[in-house]
Amino acid sequence: MAANDLRILKHGLTVQRFDTEANVTVGMESGDAIKGAIGTGANYVGVCLTGDPEQETDMFIGVSKSGGTETAAADGVIDVELVIPGTIMEIKATTVANVNTDALILALKFDQVTFDRSAATAAGVLTLDEDEGTDTDVHGLMILDGRPTDGMMYFTPVLTHIGIGFGEVTQS
Repeated sequence: MAANDLRILKHGLTVQRFDTEANVTVGMESGDAIKGAIGTGANYVGVCLTGDPEQETDMFIGVSKSGGTETAAADGVIDVELVIPGTIMEIKATTVANVNTDALILALKFDQVTFDRSAATAAGVLTLDEDEGTDTDVHGLMILDGRPTDGMMYFTPVLTHIGIGFGEVTQS
């Protein structure tokens, strides 16, 4: 994967350093989508793969600001800019021909989708899978807009189930 495939445009949060596991996600670059609670003991971060992030399954943490320092034999670290719903990001569509007119983009606005990666490792090219079809119960990214001239898509992470598990909300 080339560096800077994924960029935060607005409302990124602070940069946090996370642990990466040896021989699991070797090759992470800056500009990659990072999810957490993976690896041995769920104590590491790694790259988002095809179909990530899924709501209530994956913890989409943010966008890597550096390459990972892990090797085949040793754990490492990676710096990640944290994201929340409302953070606006950009990345290429999986199929640029599907977003090359304003009308095509209009039909995709507010669809909830996931990432697509051309290989099941950090070496794969990361894109936004506009082909996937919206699924508000599962998919963790919402398309906001796009640029038909080059297939760039604008999106935000979503959490449609916010509040579940926090008890009943009552008004006094």
